[in-house]
Amino acid sequence: MLQRFVNKVAIVTGGAQGIGRATAERLGREGGSVFIVDRAAEAAHSTAKALKAEGLDVEVEVADLSTWAGASAVFDEIIRKAGRIDVLVNNVGGTIWIKPFIEYTEDEIKAEIDRSFWPTIWSCRAVAPHMVSRGTGSIVNVGSNSVRGIYRIPYAASKGGVMGLTTSLAIELAETGVRVNCVAPGGTDVLDRATPRNASAPSQREEQWAAEMRAFVHHQMPMHRRGRVDDQAAAIAFMASDDSSFITGQILSVAGGASV
Repeated sequence: MLQRFVNKVAIVTGGAQGIGRATAERLGREGGSVFIVDRAAEAAHSTAKALKAEGLDVEVEVADLSTWAGASAVFDEIIRKAGRIDVLVNNVGGTIWIKPFIEYTEDEIKAEIDRSFWPTIWSCRAVAPHMVSRGTGSIVNVGSNSVRGIYRIPYAASKGGVMGLTTSLAIELAETGVRVNCVAPGGTDVLDRATPRNASAPSQREEQWAAEMRAFVHHQMPMHRRGRVDDQAAAIAFMASDDSSFITGQILSVAGGASV
């Protein structure tokens, strides 16, 4: 395997499971010193233990990134421990509910935005000054092809915000040596979700909406198959690495041919 992250400190938010875990593993296998930042302490430590058993350099920091206080404190702590941050992968997010927009309550909309928008913008704000001061760094935000979908409007709006953050921040930082890009996954199978997004059992109506949403996503993808977490991790690793040193402000759709 390539060794693109030797002597680099990489952070993967939401790295306890799913795409985040696959990304943490990929960066670790490529020689990186990886910090998993997640609020699910038990799952994060379990993941780190498993990856350490494979010889990877992985540590855990537990934090709630939906607040500025949580984000700024944890990244300051990582800088104190590791001395620097070379790579930031903002992976936290994921829709909680799947249903028509008119069915969402005020509190549900707020919860979706708290989960899928604030962690990325706060993390960027916390890490960007450090990277700018060093004149180098790579930020990879995880967006979503849900911005052209149904039944996940608050989540899609949050990911649309993440994608707008990516392109505009990249322009601001282009001359500083800091790159900002986005990987936008399409439908991806996650088999290790230890922490469910919604603990409530879905109703029959909610199961029907979810089935309709999955069918819509499948129809969008010319390859007509769901992605794997390793597909997403490979794209994220490329964007995070020096192999993409002349790429910034881009949205890479990893969705079987679907565009964003």
